[in-house]
Amino acid sequence: MRHTRLRLRFTILFILATLTIFSLITLYTFIWSTNELERQEQIQDAPKSPGAVPFWSAINHQNIYDLYATPASTIFKRKANITQSRIEELFQLIRNAHTDQAHLVDIEKLYPINPKWNFQKLLEEQQAQEQSDKDADTVDSATNLTKTTKTQRDLTTAEKTMSKHDKIQLRNYVLQVLAKWKKEHQNDEITTIASIMHDELEQDEPSKLNTSWYKYMKTVTNLRVYDPHSSPFKRLLNHLQNAEVIEANEMPQGTQIKVILDLPDSFRALLKPYRVPRNYQTLPDHFYFSDIERHHAEIAAFHLDKILGFYRVPPVVGRLIDITRDIREKATEDLANTFFISPANNTCFRGHCSYYCDTSHAVCGKPGDRLEASVQILLPRPPDVDWEKITHPYRRSYSAARKAKWESNENYCYEHVFLDEEYHNRLLLDMMDLSAFDFLIGNMDRHHMMRISSFGSNTALVHLDNGRSFGRYDYDDLSILTPIRHCCLFRYSTFARLHRVYRQGLSTLLSRSLENGEQLKKILVDEHLTAIDRRLEILFGQLDTCIKTYTVKRVMIDDGID
Repeated sequence: MRHTRLRLRFTILFILATLTIFSLITLYTFIWSTNELERQEQIQDAPKSPGAVPFWSAINHQNIYDLYATPASTIFKRKANITQSRIEELFQLIRNAHTDQAHLVDIEKLYPINPKWNFQKLLEEQQAQEQSDKDADTVDSATNLTKTTKTQRDLTTAEKTMSKHDKIQLRNYVLQVLAKWKKEHQNDEITTIASIMHDELEQDEPSKLNTSWYKYMKTVTNLRVYDPHSSPFKRLLNHLQNAEVIEANEMPQGTQIKVILDLPDSFRALLKPYRVPRNYQTLPDHFYFSDIERHHAEIAAFHLDKILGFYRVPPVVGRLIDITRDIREKATEDLANTFFISPANNTCFRGHCSYYCDTSHAVCGKPGDRLEASVQILLPRPPDVDWEKITHPYRRSYSAARKAKWESNENYCYEHVFLDEEYHNRLLLDMMDLSAFDFLIGNMDRHHMMRISSFGSNTALVHLDNGRSFGRYDYDDLSILTPIRHCCLFRYSTFARLHRVYRQGLSTLLSRSLENGEQLKKILVDEHLTAIDRRLEILFGQLDTCIKTYTVKRVMIDDGID
């Protein structure tokens, strides 16, 4: 009996011990597997070091070169308020109207003006109204009027805005002025920068007359800054891509670092370095004036300009440079003094500028001495050639606390732009072209417009400084289209080109151009290409709205510019 009890106790102890051991093993296995899964997830999510990732595959990884890089998200889907069939109807409508207007000679009958209406009188009344508003604002500031009193005065002022009759007459007046301007200048001779500079070069630097630079200057005219089919243009791109750097110096003005390169054969170029990955998006809380400049945006903007047939962006190429050989060893003393070696053993420089020119925002090789950059031809500057810097009437306030006047005044075009005689010529339609171009590339930073004044009044705008474009692909800033929405004027030839590339697929054309014309890879991620197609449809939708409001003949203008 005693023996039986001992066997029973032993069996119970053995079972308990077995269960305990099994429980411990199970618990250990569970804890180990959980830790292993977490560790694998951490390894998978962690960005690889720059040295371990091929440079061209950087766009596929998050936060490789920039701590604030955002991952590529799903393609933003937003439909324009216009259908494909309506775009085709719009094209036929505009083409037919253009054919009909070509046979009309009497501009005054096409755009009739009441004999009792007078432009100068309207201009004086508007100027008096503006002065009265300024005086009232001064009084408000001096007397510290209450918010209610200010609101009452604003409502009273709103009643004094331009009447519907004056707006109709003013629009017809502007249309007449543009038609007369076309008639006066349609037979103007095309002028080149080479012809403007020839005499002075022949006297002071005759050797330049035999350079590739001078041959290229023969293709820079008052209507375009390059001829995409010319031999000098092709040689220029090769020169920007491969020529040895003679000297590197900083551009004296600008908010961010830019380097001027002296190249052989009298060429000078503007270098903008790589700053952020291709899939980087401007943070939603960042203002346009604090955004980083992107070298790949300059490259993409040039290719889009070429596809659209504007030819107003100075040629630019992407180039992979040796930051030590091509910049540091060729740098001026001021620039060379800003170079240093980072803790990651990369060569860096910070330069001198208003933004992002400190050690924490330095330009560094990625890795070592290797650096991507955009290299753009520098056109002649004063005193060789005179330029005109025009403050954009739709310039943003560049303030986080206040808006520009045009942002709260739907009559801004009538009360300011149409009344400004500086815009009673091709500049008005050039500004509309620029607005369309900026909307496609997402550029909010167009505070000034530039043109070469040595050519005279019949000269196109030069679309400079596009580095802050292509900031976001998940957002379409419709405010960039405000000049077109307010003024509802558009060049017929621009619409025809936009429709042509729409039929061919704008994103396809741009992608193909970047692939065939660039040594740097994947300049734009697919989301940006999709955004361009979407924005083109939105632009057509805006023009459709204008035409429904004012009719084709009062919106689409044939000013003789191809």
